[in-house]
Amino acid sequence: MTVLQRPETVPDPGPRDRPDPRPRGLTAGRLVGLLLAVLSGAACVLLGAIAVALPTVVTWVADERSTASFWQTLGASVDVWALAHRAQVRADGTDVVLAPLALTALLVGVCAYAAHQVVLTRTDLRSRVPRIGGWRAAWHALGGDEAVAFVLGYAVAALLLAHTASFGVAPVWLPSLLPGALLVPALAVLGVWWAEHRRADHPVVDAGLRWMTRRTPTSVRRAAAPAVEVLVGFSAVAFLMVLGLLLMRGDRVLALYAALDAGWVGTVVLTLAQLLVLPNLMVWALAWLAGAGVHVGTVHVGWTGSTPGDLPLLPVLGALPEPGALPPGLWAMALVPLVAGGWLGHRVAGSAPRLSTWWSKAATALVGAATVALVALLLGWLSSGGLTPGLLGTVGVRPWHVAGLLGAEVAVGALLVVSVRHLVGRGRLGRR
Repeated sequence: MTVLQRPETVPDPGPRDRPDPRPRGLTAGRLVGLLLAVLSGAACVLLGAIAVALPTVVTWVADERSTASFWQTLGASVDVWALAHRAQVRADGTDVVLAPLALTALLVGVCAYAAHQVVLTRTDLRSRVPRIGGWRAAWHALGGDEAVAFVLGYAVAALLLAHTASFGVAPVWLPSLLPGALLVPALAVLGVWWAEHRRADHPVVDAGLRWMTRRTPTSVRRAAAPAVEVLVGFSAVAFLMVLGLLLMRGDRVLALYAALDAGWVGTVVLTLAQLLVLPNLMVWALAWLAGAGVHVGTVHVGWTGSTPGDLPLLPVLGALPEPGALPPGLWAMALVPLVAGGWLGHRVAGSAPRLSTWWSKAATALVGAATVALVALLLGWLSSGGLTPGLLGTVGVRPWHVAGLLGAEVAVGALLVVSVRHLVGRGRLGRR
């Protein structure tokens, strides 16, 4: 660190007699707060299920050709809600797993609003800024107990709702629901903490965040923002790829709509369902960009070609290329992750102190690439599924394959730019 460089984190100064925020036992007030957090998590489950059930029931009423009963329709809406958590739904001897990521994001948004109320509207937030002397005090300042109660309340209510609906035609396999029922509210809580870290509106929570930040490795702190920028860039590129394919193959997509002859209600429902899986298609496009390929049952689309096979009669799948060889040179698409990695390396080298060693910059770049790979792994797992047994056992991507290739390509680009900038910086220092 140079003499003129300011530290990245501001220490938590103040008088030593500030109150220690560690809880003084399970008082009545804290018990009520934890109970409200549990009820808030359960309320998010009901709100999410209602948000899915309302359009489902409206569709059932509007469609004159529907033969399902009202209760079967409600059960189907719970199944769709469970699929958004990547749960496994069993129907007619077939296990269905495919999470519509747009609906999953909606559920995370509902939970984020409730988690904001749970974590940032506590009575102790009106007290003086506490003295954080350890991880227990920091955890309490962050509202960690309330956050855990919120997550557990959501998970328990989700299992109860799925168990109630499991007496229908398509029951939900409860163990498969648990990971998603924990992940959705946990992502919401992390989003609330991240937003508060950016805004710094609540001094008590900020004190806990500062304590956590100071104990986070420097490479992780410096790599977080560039990794987010790379992920945003990948999202934009993937969206443009999907949009371009749909425009180029629009005539085939419309032909499949005409072949289905689903009526206006069925057409609207089918279109909305395909919009819900638009983020899934973006993840699949990113996987193809990295060279991992996309699987839709027996059909595999890679850089070199598309294999023949049977596809479900869904209009959006009309955007897939015809079976056979693809134009040569598509492997050059790997330049996109390399360029993204170069941007990450540029940002990392720019944020590092001037006298930093090559290894410290490279370590930060590798942490950023690993962060991108972990997000790709999570999204690949959420966006993929299938119908088993049958020819559609794999629909989507192989998460580990996508994460490995994408992380390696980003790391190569990042290390290349970091090395070049480090050598150029040493040359300038030497001339001085």
